[in-house]
Amino acid sequence: MINAPQKTPPERTKLVYRGKEYRNRRALCAAEHVSYFCLVAGLKRGLSLEDAIARWNRETEAVSPAVYEQYLRDGETRGYAALENLEKGFEKVMAEVKGTTVGAVPAVWSVYNMGYVVKTQSTLFAIDLVHRRGDELAQMVDFTLVTHNHRDHWRSSFVSAVAARGKPVFSNFLSYDGYTRAKKIFRVNEVEVRTSLIDHNRRLIDFTTAFEIRVGGSWTLYHTGDSGEGTEPKLETVWGPPDLWLFFPGCGINTPQAVAKVRAKRIVFGHLWELAHEQNHRGRLDERLIRPRLAEAKAAGCRDVSLAYWGDRIC
Repeated sequence: MINAPQKTPPERTKLVYRGKEYRNRRALCAAEHVSYFCLVAGLKRGLSLEDAIARWNRETEAVSPAVYEQYLRDGETRGYAALENLEKGFEKVMAEVKGTTVGAVPAVWSVYNMGYVVKTQSTLFAIDLVHRRGDELAQMVDFTLVTHNHRDHWRSSFVSAVAARGKPVFSNFLSYDGYTRAKKIFRVNEVEVRTSLIDHNRRLIDFTTAFEIRVGGSWTLYHTGDSGEGTEPKLETVWGPPDLWLFFPGCGINTPQAVAKVRAKRIVFGHLWELAHEQNHRGRLDERLIRPRLAEAKAAGCRDVSLAYWGDRIC
């Protein structure tokens, strides 16, 4: 018998960022709180890691609210790279939703702002979904959740399309099946949804619905929409520390207090680069503004804290 020649394994290319070496891109993204989606897009253009992240910031800041609103109306990206990325991110989510087989842990994707899509073994649902092409998902979801009545958290065409199919729309202000301002538990297939009201800020009291979601009686997700100063005592997770908390720290909430109270196993920050807000507005958070909150969350006891960008699969 003639032995086949042994292939020499390829030499591993070092991935170094800010003086640290990482085994692969996903490890780097998890440790440094950067987006895999935007990182790879930048690297494909031959950019360094630092330049790829800086480019992402520049491109999103270039889009004014007026340009974004026009894009929502006609779908034209007008050469703006950020709007092209928003389209590509949605296409990525749609392809992965259709092609992903889910086990005990649901698959979760970031679409835009605080909007996410969640797929379990038998159920698909959305939370705060806002995207020009969201109606494509309306034909697929079993229900949708809306945290509060601000237009960067819901889109009328999407929720009406979901309701028209006889599917629940859980909210505290829309008069569809699923409306409630009470503490209540709903069930759809193997998904339980518990509602409670929290404050958006000192002026908008009990304005946001926090959704505690349990899948298959075990895995839990907490989504608190926009949560503001003084609402920390209202954060409730009756099913124990969440496996995943989708959290926005930009409305004045005390991040260390909130993190210490919720005790989530993993936190993912959203509401990044929300294009309907004016540039440099706190609602359009960038990494420079959000990094202190990341550090605070880790210091308060959650070791797994990261960011989600358009198109990123979270789990």
